[in-house]
Amino acid sequence: MKGWLARRSLRARLLAVILFVTFVSMAAFGGLALLAEQRAARAALAAEQAAIASLVANRSAAAVVFGDQALAQENLEALDNLPHITAACLYELGGSLLAGFHVAGEPPCPARHAEARVGAGESWLRVSVTVQPEDPAGHLLLVSTTEPLRERLRAQLRTWALTGGVGALLAVLLGLLLERLISGPIRRLGAVVESIDGTGAEGLRAPVEGRDEIGQLASAFNHMLERLEAQTRSLRLQAEYNDLLFKRLPLPVVLIDPRLGHAVDCNDAAVAVYGFPSREATLGTGVASVSTPLQYDGTPSEEAIKPYLEAALRGEPQVYEWRHRRPDGSEFDAEVHLARFGPDEAPMLLASLFDITERKAAAEALQRMNEELERRVAERTRDLAQSNAELSTAIGQLRLTQAELVRSERLASLGSLVAGVAHELNTPLGSVLLVATTLGDGLEELRAQLARGELRRSALEAFLEQQAEAQALIVRNARRAAELIGRFKQVAVDQTSEQRRRFDLAEVVDEVLGTLQPRLRKTPHQVCVDIPPGLLMDSYPGPLGQVLTNLVMNALLHGLDACAGEIRIEARALEGDEVALSVADNGRGIRPEHLTRIFDPFFTTKLGEGGSGLGLHIVYSLVERALGGRIRVESQPGKGARFTVTLPRVAPQGETH
Repeated sequence: MKGWLARRSLRARLLAVILFVTFVSMAAFGGLALLAEQRAARAALAAEQAAIASLVANRSAAAVVFGDQALAQENLEALDNLPHITAACLYELGGSLLAGFHVAGEPPCPARHAEARVGAGESWLRVSVTVQPEDPAGHLLLVSTTEPLRERLRAQLRTWALTGGVGALLAVLLGLLLERLISGPIRRLGAVVESIDGTGAEGLRAPVEGRDEIGQLASAFNHMLERLEAQTRSLRLQAEYNDLLFKRLPLPVVLIDPRLGHAVDCNDAAVAVYGFPSREATLGTGVASVSTPLQYDGTPSEEAIKPYLEAALRGEPQVYEWRHRRPDGSEFDAEVHLARFGPDEAPMLLASLFDITERKAAAEALQRMNEELERRVAERTRDLAQSNAELSTAIGQLRLTQAELVRSERLASLGSLVAGVAHELNTPLGSVLLVATTLGDGLEELRAQLARGELRRSALEAFLEQQAEAQALIVRNARRAAELIGRFKQVAVDQTSEQRRRFDLAEVVDEVLGTLQPRLRKTPHQVCVDIPPGLLMDSYPGPLGQVLTNLVMNALLHGLDACAGEIRIEARALEGDEVALSVADNGRGIRPEHLTRIFDPFFTTKLGEGGSGLGLHIVYSLVERALGGRIRVESQPGKGARFTVTLPRVAPQGETH
């Protein structure tokens, strides 16, 4: 069926489908209707038969009970007026026939009763004859013919056959109408399609005969024709543009057929660069015709080209340098760009060339220049290495000199300490010497009086009183000298040994200032200390004392003039278990350009006037390294300077320097 429809026209297929659908639909509907009619007729016949049987059984109940055969026969013969009743049989309770009725041509009632059944062309129904409910007296057998049922079905079948014929006729008319509405526009649309030849579809349009699907199809086809015309014009312009671009492009371009192994097209620039007399002479040339026998690495050209061709045919564009040779024997270098295009069954290769002869010559010249430059750089590097070695030696010597100067500075500080000790001890020791001399003189006078016998009690008492005062004075000055010696000894030990210990910051500052008193007494300046007691530290008192000494001496030497000034030393506890110790003066201050250099070694504004330039550098080194702290300076010209040292209460473990 499918093959038969495929070979027919759209018109024939449309009519066949409409007729087939109509026939199947009407047959299905008719069959269902006949089946429903048959069931309804059977139900009606059964209901009527049951009603008649019930009526006759009720009327015949008395006749069965009393065995009145005549009355029973009369009741049964009353059914003769019903054409579809063919027999009626009344049986007693024991099953024997009491009375019977049958139409002519039908078999009589059987002598014994039988079960109700539906036979061919007839229907049997058996009902009970009762006088009282649940008290049967006999049985009634009613036999009906099914001919009215069959006649009703035949009439219904004739009606549906007529309806089917009318439907088929209407289907044919509908098919013809649809064919006119559908097949006609499609045939005309097909005629327009057939009129399109290979030159294009310019000017051809399909007729739009309505707004239905066929009209929409025609409109869409016309839009397609318009786009096809636009694409055709664009392709024509593109072809002209490509042809013009390919031929007049200044870049040499060659079209290669890998199956033939030679060029099949090229532009004028390629003819010029290859050096052949014409385009025709250029076409058909292979690798051997345009290349030197060997490439840069010594590989034959025909072998060297194979990896590039294989990679390009796999769809991987290639860029490589190639050595070419013209027919006149001249050679040139070119950078070749090789790419594939076209279908798999007929791939093509497009090669474009960039003449790099001058570039390679320039590269070779640059290479030679680089080699010369590298040689010069190597020579210069050797010279610099020698200079660096000499400089390293000089730096080492400079560091040794710096260390010696630092040690000298510390020894000078220790010398000042010794001088201060001697000066401070002069006073108590001088007092002790004076008292001792006075006691000696009194003792000699007392001995002389005793020798002359002139010793008196009053003289002895006066001598003893004088001796007691002298002894108290000697003890007091001796203790003063011992305290001075102990204090100076502690400062000297701290500054020379740099041992770590626990100490009170106020006590160490007081001890250091005590060693500076000989210097401070010779100046009109005043030192004010504001350090609360109880600032305990676990650190290095020696480096801390040297830091404080250098800061105070720096203020005296560089900050304060001859006029009376003030040096203020303060300390306070900070968060994070730190202590801030500051040394400030109200002198001339520090110039802004010097603030960033004051901690540099050998930087001083008193060069030749007693300044070594190492004091603040030593301070910076001791604070940062030995004490594990940090130092900052604040100053404005004419408003003095403040050095603030921030130290941890517990110095870090490590070697002091």
